[in-house]
Amino acid sequence: MKKEWVAAGFVLVAALTACSRVPSKPATLPAGAQWAGQGKGAAFVQVTHLSGTLWHLDVWDRKGMPLASGTFRLRGFARARIYTDEILGWQNGALQLKDGTWLFPEPAAPAKADGRS
Repeated sequence: MKKEWVAAGFVLVAALTACSRVPSKPATLPAGAQWAGQGKGAAFVQVTHLSGTLWHLDVWDRKGMPLASGTFRLRGFARARIYTDEILGWQNGALQLKDGTWLFPEPAAPAKADGRS
């Protein structure tokens, strides 16, 4: 009986360890892309501060497939930099930070009547 419990415990620890591993970064991603987040929301991200509450995000899944790229607006606590260890995860098209702050996609500016943006 004791052997079965030890074996079950080993399998559980191995499974949990495998789920929490940082995957190898695909060669197609830029040097600045880093693995961030927890669980299903974890992703490769590259975050660049534009100005004020605007940030540029590039987000990829664990295989390097793009999930999002563009301008995002910070909603929550102001910050000058976002560190990958502050990221909780990518969820429903937005990036959530551990302190409850979110980065939501910024709608594109409407085109002007003369056709220029």
